Amino acid sequence: MAKPGEQGGRQYTEAEVRAILERALRDAQTREVGHDELVAAAEEIGISRAAIEAASRHVALGRGEEAARAAIVARRRKGFRSHLFSFVVVNAFLFAINALTPGPWWFFWPLLGWGLGLAFHARAALSSDVSPRRIRREIERNAERARQEELRRLKEQRRVERLERKQRLEQSAEELGHAVEEGVATVLSRIAQEIRGSVPPAPAPPPDGDAARRQRIAPLDADDAEPEALDEEDAQGGARRPAMRRRG
Repeated sequence: MAKPGEQGGRQYTEAEVRAILERALRDAQTREVGHDELVAAAEEIGISRAAIEAASRHVALGRGEEAARAAIVARRRKGFRSHLFSFVVVNAFLFAINALTPGPWWFFWPLLGWGLGLAFHARAALSSDVSPRRIRREIERNAERARQEELRRLKEQRRVERLERKQRLEQSAEELGHAVEEGVATVLSRIAQEIRGSVPPAPAPPPDGDAARRQRIAPLDADDAEPEALDEEDAQGGARRPAMRRRG
């Protein structure tokens, strides 16, 4: 058994490094590794960041090519299944017509012609070979589809933001309107109070005809009553004077 010190001084070839890393990745617990973690692990064993970036782009491109190839093959096989279904239904219908009508058998002629085309279609659909040109076109189509989807997402996001901003503005305008109405009502109420406090009370309405005559007669009665009161006082004084003389 080799000692740890002997293992530390051992050198490995590139093939051995690749095999050891692949075996370690297989034996390790399966989990997703972030890009920064991958770069840090590579720098620990002497691989530069530029090399990791280039390798990651190559892997991403290969992943995109595999996805494009799988999409093309799936689309081909889906088209073949649709073609096969149409072939079976239509030729069964032709067979039924030929069997129910008198005359020679003729349904196998369209069956043979269509079957030949279906065989060529099956050969192309069941094959996994895809030309690089088709793969490149599929990648470009997927990139354009992703770009359009991103544009739609951004457009929808901007629409939602505009709607929220409009709602906030409408709410702010409504709150401002209520505040202005309350302020105007308060100011008008204060002005009305000040006006009521500074204006003297209004004069009483003029009396009617009978009340006016009574007010004019009342001073005359008072003047007549005053001489009568003086006459009574003089009479009482005259009566007291003879009495005083008799006592004297």
